[in-house]
Amino acid sequence: MIRIGIAGIPHGAKGKGTEAGIRYLRELGLDAMEIQFGRNVYMTPESAKSVAPVAMEERVELSVHAPYYVNLSSKTEKTIEKSKDWIIKSARVAAAAGASMVTVHAAREENPDLVIAGFREIVSALAKEHISVPLGLETMGDLGEFGSVDDVLEVVRKVPGTSIVIDFAHIYARTDGGLKSVEDFSAVLDRVAKSGINHYHIHFSGIEHKNCREIRHLPLDGKPDFSLLAKALVECKIDATVICESPLLEEDALKMKQIIGSLEA
Repeated sequence: MIRIGIAGIPHGAKGKGTEAGIRYLRELGLDAMEIQFGRNVYMTPESAKSVAPVAMEERVELSVHAPYYVNLSSKTEKTIEKSKDWIIKSARVAAAAGASMVTVHAAREENPDLVIAGFREIVSALAKEHISVPLGLETMGDLGEFGSVDDVLEVVRKVPGTSIVIDFAHIYARTDGGLKSVEDFSAVLDRVAKSGINHYHIHFSGIEHKNCREIRHLPLDGKPDFSLLAKALVECKIDATVICESPLLEEDALKMKQIIGSLEA
C-alpha cells in the first residue's frame, strides 16, 4: 500500500488545528499527515490524545516531525541536551497521537559516534516511559553534513528503535541531481530494504540546489521526477508513506496520488 500525505496542516483546511486538517485531507482523498514542530514542540501529549481518534476514524496515518534545529553532533553540550529533549518531547506527542514515526534532522556535522550515542540514550529514556515509536533519521540535503543514506543506515543497524526517512529531494540535492532514472530510485530503496526495513517513510518535493547543497524546496517540477519514484514503488510492490513537502502541499500531493493511481490501474 502507498499512502500519500503532506507535511503540516493543509492550506485549504476548514477550521483550525490538526483535527480539522486531518478531516480535510480525507475529504481530498489523501491519507497521511506529518505534524510539524518547526521551532518547538507546541503540542502536549494530553492534547495529542484528542488527535488519535480523529486520525483513526478518518484512516489518516500520522507522523511527527521533531523541531528542525536538532543537532546531536554539536560541539556544544547544551545544544546536544536540548536536541535530546526535543526528540523525547516529540516522541511523547507521537505516542499519544498514535503516530507511526518521529522524523528527526539528526545532526549537522559528520560525527556518527555522537549521533549513535545520542540515539541510544534517547531510545533508552523512551523505553522507560513505554514509548516505542520509531525515530526516523531523515536523509539530508547537504553533502557536507551528516545524513547520507549510508550515514543513517549505520545508526539504524546499531540502535534498535531507529529507522530511516528517505527524503529524495535531499538525496537529489546532495548528489547534484543524481536521481535520473527508475533504477536510481530503486537502488536507494534496495539499500534500505537490506537493513530489514519493510515500511518506507518518504519525503518528496521539487528542490533548488547548488554545489551538492539544497537551497529550498519547490513545487513538483520534474527535478527530481516523482514519476520515476512512483514507478519504482509500484514495480517493487513497496509499502510506503509518501509525505509531500512541496510549498503547494495538498495540491502537489494530489498530483502524486494521481501518478501512483495511473500506474496501479
